[in-house]
Amino acid sequence: MPTRRSLLLAALAGTVLQLPALRAGASSGNPPMAAGYIDLMPDFWNAYTQAEGAADRAQALQDSFFAPHHEIYAAAGLKPRTERIARWLPDFDVMAADVRRIVADFPAIHAAHTRRFAEAFPDFDRTRAPIYLLPSLFAFDGHLEPGDGQLPLFIGADGLVRYHGTSPDLAVFLDHESFHLYQSQIAPEVMLDPAPPVYVMLWTEGAASYVSERLNPDAALLHVLLDDVHLAGANAATRRELAAAILAVLDSTREADALRFFSAGATGPWPARGAYLVGLEVARRIGRDLPLAQLPRLQGAALRGRLARELAALAAGED
Repeated sequence: MPTRRSLLLAALAGTVLQLPALRAGASSGNPPMAAGYIDLMPDFWNAYTQAEGAADRAQALQDSFFAPHHEIYAAAGLKPRTERIARWLPDFDVMAADVRRIVADFPAIHAAHTRRFAEAFPDFDRTRAPIYLLPSLFAFDGHLEPGDGQLPLFIGADGLVRYHGTSPDLAVFLDHESFHLYQSQIAPEVMLDPAPPVYVMLWTEGAASYVSERLNPDAALLHVLLDDVHLAGANAATRRELAAAILAVLDSTREADALRFFSAGATGPWPARGAYLVGLEVARRIGRDLPLAQLPRLQGAALRGRLARELAALAAGED
């Protein structure tokens, strides 16, 4: 599973893409953005069902779904080739029922999320942040990619099951991702930095995790921490060690340091993506003094100094 923030920073550092006009809505009977997001799943399910009796199911899906939507996939940074679809299909078949259930629940959960998020962040411009729901061939659960002056969110319905299990907390997921979109509107120069220091990445992810927790007070810590059982189960000693290790590289812009604390594939003495856990703990402390809408406005030297103090306190085991 790619790290969300590495994907965002890599995307924002690249060339601006032109998002295609949506043609899927008309063919599926769903007008663009009618539900507040662009839903490609009705088209996909039709193609998936029709391909059941085909001699080459992967090619049938390529012809009936992926090829007609190739511009949207290109905007998401994906090039679905028939060979990749063929490799993906057996694993997707096993989870298809779960994906159908999650997709069926998505409209109501998204509508509640939109209302909740607007109350907390009334200046968030959702028109600059369209959401696409589509199969991602397991490339991502959520992926941010700039285009045409917007920062759309592409949600992989299959990726949600692949990386979060059969019962993902979509409310937590949507609040986390939407806060990243809000951060990009409030502090675009920070989010556009192609090589941000560790402290910026720590705050970016920590604040998003904290906001998703605050807006969903009944959510399990496991869901707030990306459904990572190792992070959610980390003991106090591990948290102290992580805080000290991150503090030591707070100003680093080295990719190796970012990967060590933010990558799902990191190996070492601590759980992978340990910065998500420490970032959440730090954001909780800072959130005692700041309203949610002020979190992305804390930047620069003031942010760096506050993070350093809170990390030192965490490393020392102070409340």
